[in-house]
Amino acid sequence: MQKKQVLIQFYCVVAVVSVMLAGLVGCNQTGTAKSNAEAGTASLKKLPKMKFHRPDSFPAAVARLSEIQEVINSDSALPEPKVFQVVEVIHGTGPGAHSHYHLASAPVDHSHDHDDHAHGESNEKNHEVEVDVITEMTDIVKWMPDIAGDTDMDKDSWSSVKTESESLYSQLKEALSTAAGPEEQRKAVQKLQSKLLAFTDAMGAVVAGMDNSGEDSQESSKE
Repeated sequence: MQKKQVLIQFYCVVAVVSVMLAGLVGCNQTGTAKSNAEAGTASLKKLPKMKFHRPDSFPAAVARLSEIQEVINSDSALPEPKVFQVVEVIHGTGPGAHSHYHLASAPVDHSHDHDDHAHGESNEKNHEVEVDVITEMTDIVKWMPDIAGDTDMDKDSWSSVKTESESLYSQLKEALSTAAGPEEQRKAVQKLQSKLLAFTDAMGAVVAGMDNSGEDSQESSKE
């Protein structure tokens, strides 16, 4: 009888220890999962839309669109994405922290200085940003009205650029929404080839009109 009681007590102790160990392991797994989730969230930080591939002028934008269309419609492989080395300058910490971005090779704009007492110290992070050729083309189409707005073109021409740009961008966005991977995206864009060519021709006509307008102004000033 005494031996039986000893065995029962032994098994009870083993059961209690097992439960305690299971609890400790469970807590450790939860902590590890949480740490992994937090690390994943930190590494997947989405950068804001970069505009370092924005053409400097309206004629340059039209010329670049023509170049991209030739590449997409050719039999050659798509070019490697453009790579930009970007520096993120982070001001402050916590909820009030905010960032500014500039190219690593570009001079830093100090016009947006901060009071260190109000925002705390700043720190920097380096990012590598890639822009593939189809994203570049789509962005240029979207930015056309803004690029045109930096010129002295007349209001009617600008309105035409805006209308045609918004229409084509909407079609590109829809066509690319279900395309997975560069080659599928290429095929989706190729289906819009006639509309892209028409758009580029129309934008080229606007550039020609701007050139003629500039020549007429020069002739008038000479008289």
